[in-house]
Amino acid sequence: MEPVEKPVETAQEPLTYASPRALTPIPETEVVPESLTMEFHRDADLRVIVETSDSDPAIYMVCGSAMTCASLVWRSMLYHNAAYNYNVEAEIKQDQFQSIKLNSNPEAVGLLFRIIHYDFKHVPKEPTLDQLFELGKIACQYKCTHILYPWACHWASRLSNFVAEENCYSECHKALHVAWTFGDLKLYRDMVDALIVSTNIDSDGKIVNVSGQPLEDMLMPRDLLDIIIETRASTIAKILDAVKTPIHILSHGEQSQRSEYCKVGKDIQACEIMMLGSIIPALTKAGLFPIPEPDKFTGSIEYLKNKLDKIKTVPYVGKEWMPHTSHENCNLGICESVTICLKGMVVPLSASIMIWMSDQAKICGIKPTKELEEWQRKSEDASLEHLSLEYLAESDRICHLENQAKEEGDIAGSA
Repeated sequence: MEPVEKPVETAQEPLTYASPRALTPIPETEVVPESLTMEFHRDADLRVIVETSDSDPAIYMVCGSAMTCASLVWRSMLYHNAAYNYNVEAEIKQDQFQSIKLNSNPEAVGLLFRIIHYDFKHVPKEPTLDQLFELGKIACQYKCTHILYPWACHWASRLSNFVAEENCYSECHKALHVAWTFGDLKLYRDMVDALIVSTNIDSDGKIVNVSGQPLEDMLMPRDLLDIIIETRASTIAKILDAVKTPIHILSHGEQSQRSEYCKVGKDIQACEIMMLGSIIPALTKAGLFPIPEPDKFTGSIEYLKNKLDKIKTVPYVGKEWMPHTSHENCNLGICESVTICLKGMVVPLSASIMIWMSDQAKICGIKPTKELEEWQRKSEDASLEHLSLEYLAESDRICHLENQAKEEGDIAGSA
């Protein structure tokens, strides 16, 4: 049996209307897999292969001239160092593109490429700390922090209160490198302080952050690592000495007639005995008695401070008259001493660090702090003084040579 053909619909037939139905949402932009190759300019003439150890390489098509203008390091790689070329002859024969390899973070390199190709609309206004950290590493590595000038001040200001963030102690080494990149001395000092008070000593004797990452593996100047180690050790020594001093004084009867610890001035001896007798069990429970030697203490300054803040002495209550006099305001001054130690924690920065921070602040457009301005002024004065001394020394040398020549001429004339 042959199939029956359906009648052909004509325009004269009456229209039929279907009831309304829910339509399947149509995405405004088509979701397509991200290509491994990204082109930054229509006239791109250079293939940049960005390799990482944990993912497939990213391939960027860029203008070689833009790279050479942005970075002297890239210029050297392209024109002076054949070791960076990647199969150049084969690539040129295939599609006339030269290729180079970079071992860097693809996202950070891509952001630099957007900037040097004037693709500013894709430059993030509020990048994350991780993005700034990776960007800072790449910008310093390839010596092109100057191209971050329009954004550096705003990006750095977003980290101005990072010291109060919950993740500060675990991430302060990243913010430290961002401050190092931009020349933000205040942020730099805040993050150095955060590292000093939060670091521990691990079982291998290495100084580590709260996450157990050794500081020697972090990106920081070598002399800064030494400063952190020395400052941490000296501060812990001062804090432990502040705990040890009142206990030693009261235990050995070295207190003068006027007590430093009893604020009432009545029943002083009984008050001091009560404080001494109550603080030793509290310190023992906290693992701080006998008082450890500073070089044996492996915890952080923050840990030590928190332990001492929780230690309270039992106040003495006078029994001689009504109402009984309470010595609740009497104390051994330990918490106050800890606060003084932390406020007085001096972190000296070497001349090399200050020179770098000064130069980077100028390059990135970061307003210098008063400390940096004062250092710059003294540095300029020292340079002028050095030039003056050199000028005087040169003048004296010329004068000496002229006098010597004159004397030799007089001797020759008399002869």
